[in-house]
Amino acid sequence: MTDPQPPREEILDSSSFEDRDALGDQLAGLWWTFLLRGIFAALLGVAALFWPTSSISLLLRLLGLLLVLDGGLTLLGFGRRGLIGGAGVGALLIGLVLLIWPEGVARLTFFLLGAWAFIVGVGSLMAWRQMTDQHPDAPSVRNSGIVALVIGLALIFWPAGGMVALGWAIAFAALAFAAVMFWLAARFKRAHERIEMRVVEMRVVNR
Repeated sequence: MTDPQPPREEILDSSSFEDRDALGDQLAGLWWTFLLRGIFAALLGVAALFWPTSSISLLLRLLGLLLVLDGGLTLLGFGRRGLIGGAGVGALLIGLVLLIWPEGVARLTFFLLGAWAFIVGVGSLMAWRQMTDQHPDAPSVRNSGIVALVIGLALIFWPAGGMVALGWAIAFAALAFAAVMFWLAARFKRAHERIEMRVVEMRVVNR
């Protein structure tokens, strides 16, 4: 009679945990890109609150510039690979459409804004899934993704309206986006400082 085999233990690949921690550290190192997004989005949101409806095409071009900035910074930080890179490409394409042809897509701006927020939310949630549960910034990335998804769905199903409603929608989306970006920038900046302190301590120990 043979002895029963012991239960198999789950084999965990340490390299996968290192890759996930590296993603969190990479986000921490890019804290300043979130700050730039937040500043530009806040300026756009304030302008949209008081912008005359006769200049809506210029406002749409500014929105396109924000999306180009967001997509460019995403590609700069993560490249074109994966869903995060795809989110950057999507934001860049939507921004270029608004920059080149704002009058033609004015009526589609609600949907484009929603699509952009939805893309940002999906990218944030995918980044969260690639981080370890123990990483201190994982909840921040997850929560920002959920907020972006809610904003995106709200804008996609926003009832059609005139130019005044469009201006309010742009202000709502830009200010909400700015709040999320400022929050992430503060979180990631603190994480970046923790990483720098950890590097300094390791150097001191290795001396």
